[in-house]
Amino acid sequence: MVRDFSELVAVRLFAKKSRRHVIQLGRDVRQHAFDARDTLPVVEHADLASFLGSDHPRDIVLPPISTISLGGLGFVTPYALLASVVSALQPEKIFETGTFRGVGALTMALNAPEAEIYTVDLPQDSGESDTNTLTRGDVEWVRLSRGCIGAAFDGLPEAARIHQIWANSLTLDASEITTDVDFFLIDGGHSYECVKADTENALKILAPDGVILWDDYTWFMSGVHSYLSELRKSLPLKRIAGSQYVIYKRGA
Repeated sequence: MVRDFSELVAVRLFAKKSRRHVIQLGRDVRQHAFDARDTLPVVEHADLASFLGSDHPRDIVLPPISTISLGGLGFVTPYALLASVVSALQPEKIFETGTFRGVGALTMALNAPEAEIYTVDLPQDSGESDTNTLTRGDVEWVRLSRGCIGAAFDGLPEAARIHQIWANSLTLDASEITTDVDFFLIDGGHSYECVKADTENALKILAPDGVILWDDYTWFMSGVHSYLSELRKSLPLKRIAGSQYVIYKRGA
């Protein structure tokens, strides 16, 4: 292992073909270090359904891999976990911040066939005033999503149950759109301000036994990590094992 590590860093770093492996190694090391230091209680995958109060969850349904690739990274695992949560809950009302290309919204629609889904993203004509609190990475995602927000579900039967909301979540009052939400997915802006605003909206409209799921709890999203580190002092947050998801069930 030491030999492989030394060769990868000392030799392959300077080979263009292998440089991406070195970069990925660095990211993996930092992620494992973050995981090792993190003290949030963990929910194992096998216990997720029972934690959510489901004895017999439905089999999950995933969009085609070509559709999942629209999410930008092409990783299947986050969508499988999202599908598992939604399948276990069978929510009737879902709220999401951060539509992006719509893969998450479609995954939720496929696994909760009776649910109405409200999904929020910045208006297509949003300007600097709408992005000045976003992280640099978020600003790039906004640029990449221009003209293709919700592309994953566009034209599909599930689109009839997915309601696109064009708004800045920093100024959004979710209670003016709906209430008693069974499941709230927070995957919009990753700055401290955005995560705080989305969470406050979620808590305002969450049903008595509703669930909130935060994505991107990781070493390189300091805003998410900082805010949830504070929130855990007042709410019993748990991390889904081996993932960047943090989950909260009201009344659990």
